[in-house]
Amino acid sequence: MPSTEQNKQTVERVFDAFRAGDTSAFDELIVADYVQHNPQAGNGLEAVKAFFAPLGPIDVTVHRMVAEGDLVVAHSHYRTWNTAGVDIFRVGSDGKIIEHWDVLQAVPETTASGNDMFSQVS
Repeated sequence: MPSTEQNKQTVERVFDAFRAGDTSAFDELIVADYVQHNPQAGNGLEAVKAFFAPLGPIDVTVHRMVAEGDLVVAHSHYRTWNTAGVDIFRVGSDGKIIEHWDVLQAVPETTASGNDMFSQVS
């Protein structure tokens, strides 16, 4: 069973693949029968590759990553779409991603609190 640190490294590699537009890297990172909970994408490795292939490189900054057990959560700014994302990945015993959920929100120009969606108060 991979450690939480190894699970985080797997997710970091997925984000590296997003940035490079390298969907072939998913073969090493995602299982064939991957379960997808994003309503715009299908289940399976081939479906996730088909979803991302036409997009090319994605400009994304991961601001924080938290892992517990087989779950890894990434809080990111998808600059390509100016979207804030919280992605939840479940990593299997072989170290590959087996399941994914996400929550996405457009990044507004201003906020009622004056706080942006990514910074952290010291």
